[in-house]
Amino acid sequence: MGIGNQDIAPWPGSFAHRQNPETRYTSRCIANVYGGWDVFRETLYWLARPVLGLYSRLLKLNVYRHERLPKGAKIIAVNHPSTSDPFLILKVTDDPARILVINRAFNVPIFGTYLRQAGHIPVIPGQGRKAFDAAEAHLRKGGTLIIFPEGHLSPPEGGFREPRSGMARLALSTGAPIIPVGISLSPRGLWHVQSAMGDEWVESRWALHGPYGVTFGKPLQFEGDVEDRNRVRQISRYVMQHIRELAHESQERLSVPHLWPSILEPLRPR
Repeated sequence: MGIGNQDIAPWPGSFAHRQNPETRYTSRCIANVYGGWDVFRETLYWLARPVLGLYSRLLKLNVYRHERLPKGAKIIAVNHPSTSDPFLILKVTDDPARILVINRAFNVPIFGTYLRQAGHIPVIPGQGRKAFDAAEAHLRKGGTLIIFPEGHLSPPEGGFREPRSGMARLALSTGAPIIPVGISLSPRGLWHVQSAMGDEWVESRWALHGPYGVTFGKPLQFEGDVEDRNRVRQISRYVMQHIRELAHESQERLSVPHLWPSILEPLRPR
């Protein structure tokens, strides 16, 4: 199950507006990012944290931050080796965040209901501008956005996909910094599942045991014209290179066994 920005924000122009549940939900996201459901959504976030805490301990989650996360609007850009990544990144983010999620994930029983109620933002093929507008509105209100710039799960054999443009365009349009994050995990700890979503089969990779390493990089600030394709491409590749390096750093840290089994968030700078 890929989670990310594979269709977010096509270059400015028209898009088809289909009156289906996903479209109506995305419209509500724009109107209600900080609307009447905020208290409920924040409550849901804090109620979920103990469950995610147990899951993170099961995975021997190991987190290192090169700097504290800045207050206010920010884009957390992460590689995507497993379907579990969004939940675990939510666990180690200091405040409630919205995730850009491929729309078919909203059709999964229970999981899809949680995504809707928590206010996460669906990315609908052919209607990426809707997702972009919802994400932009959230950032302009000072919110935290989690995005997976590869757009899908990383290649099953390892490595990374080329980044999509949504991350860079959101940074340029809002002025929000991008915090690159690199994940490394044990392939032997993954449970591979093929799930039916509508008329297609989708791969999921759930992390069942660790180690699972996460490294947060320093905030990156960018300026430029959001419609300058070369600038957007340059930023996307620059951030993705940071993500690769941070994922390698996570892998190196996990290769020293005595560093990861006992501490949830070791070596956090003060």
